[in-house]
Amino acid sequence: MEEQKLKKNIVSALVGFIYAVITFICLLHHEIWADEAQVWMLTKYISLPDLFVHLTNEGHPSLFYLLTMPFAKLFDNIIWMQLICWVSSVLAVFCLWRFCELKSVTKAVITLSAPFIYFFPVIARSYSLVPLFVILLAILHDKTKKYPVIYCLLLIMLTHTHVIMAMFAFVLFVRFVYLNIYLPLKNKEKPGKKIIFLAILVSVGFILLEVQLLGTTKSNVFLQVQKENKFVALFRIILTFALDSIDSFYSRMHIYAFNPTTLTFSCLAFLLFCYASFMLFKNDKKLFLIFVLGGLFQIAVYVYCYSNLVLPTRIFCFYSVLLFAYIVLINRGKFDEKNFFTKRKNVEVALLLFFAMMMFNGVKSYIYDLKFDYSASKKLAKFIRNNYLKEGKKTLIFTDSANVTVAVNYYLDPDNNLYTVSSGKPFKYVVWTEDTVEIFTEKAWSDYCKQIRRYDKNSTLLIVDRYNPTSLYYGKYKEWKDFDLVYVTGNTLEYFENFRLMKYKY
Repeated sequence: MEEQKLKKNIVSALVGFIYAVITFICLLHHEIWADEAQVWMLTKYISLPDLFVHLTNEGHPSLFYLLTMPFAKLFDNIIWMQLICWVSSVLAVFCLWRFCELKSVTKAVITLSAPFIYFFPVIARSYSLVPLFVILLAILHDKTKKYPVIYCLLLIMLTHTHVIMAMFAFVLFVRFVYLNIYLPLKNKEKPGKKIIFLAILVSVGFILLEVQLLGTTKSNVFLQVQKENKFVALFRIILTFALDSIDSFYSRMHIYAFNPTTLTFSCLAFLLFCYASFMLFKNDKKLFLIFVLGGLFQIAVYVYCYSNLVLPTRIFCFYSVLLFAYIVLINRGKFDEKNFFTKRKNVEVALLLFFAMMMFNGVKSYIYDLKFDYSASKKLAKFIRNNYLKEGKKTLIFTDSANVTVAVNYYLDPDNNLYTVSSGKPFKYVVWTEDTVEIFTEKAWSDYCKQIRRYDKNSTLLIVDRYNPTSLYYGKYKEWKDFDLVYVTGNTLEYFENFRLMKYKY
């Protein structure tokens, strides 16, 4: 037994080390994009009390911001925030291999799938914390009486990682209360002061989340309740889930292209997801219910607030709940080998095949990030520094889309940031009001620069114009009458972070 345990420790550590090296290589190359820069810039330039006020506008719980803030205050390099996400992913993979009773081939497939080989360790967002918390909760799912403190702390942390995980955490909390408080009371046993305290603590955690995010849909222009037909939104969300599971760049970069291979495999992935869900239902209806409630809540959030913002990392958080249920199921090891749908081998194959469908997506995303620019923000900032900020002449750089240019601010010198057209002042991070929605046309930019020239005769006036190189209408915006086109960043993986730099002629 000890020898087997030692072997498992060695294999888990070795896999974790190899995984850490492979993902770290991509992390070092990855260009920061707007949503990543927003967290860093916000935590660097805002005070702790003001952070909690601003998070209502941000629409996100506080945990990731609180973890990032000390590093942002002490250091200038965003790699510290990236390391938080990377370390979390490495620990998640180690725990998967060390404490989960899945077959090695299943673990390998999951490790090489898109969420684990690329999106969670490389894209520095709060979603990267989700796999670690979910896997740990799965490992402790049937040990809540033995490890109640750790379990409840994990529930609180998961709740405050992202709002889409709140219902999943709440369902697990209800189960915790049922097992550790309700049943003892029913059997005329005292649950213990520690359990009562922990239950109150987790409850406070849920209440604080509600208080913190109350008013977000009114404050954040991008998270307002959608007015479109809910069935249309649901169809688009399901379609995005299916497509982005197989190719995370297809629906964003090739929206007009017909790719039979991608579409075929997306359909197959959807069928395998249904099959894996059915196998879960046949083996444990309680786990299936946890998965359904946690998953449906996420879909509901997308339908009502996020229907146009279903990013790959959010999709993979949905799949992490399915992974949770399977880890619990496999770790229990209680299977009816007489029935096809309840044989351990067949149950695990369902999970293996589903995650196998996402392996190509992971490898492709990894290679693309090494080969191409993820965002053009770094390239644009470098051009501005080399060509305008060293001349000694004052340069003003304006944007009407702060929400997608905030990463340019990170890469620029701290004393030289973009100006928003709404305020006419430099900004460090984004406040998600209507002013962040780009509205300027060529004429509007010309009129704006003319107004500036009335009181500033000497400064070089630059504007950062976001463009979509795949747009059918891009051609007619190539040349503007009152502006010189001085730089075009070219295509990027994050298609809405392609920029043109225009210089006002007068």
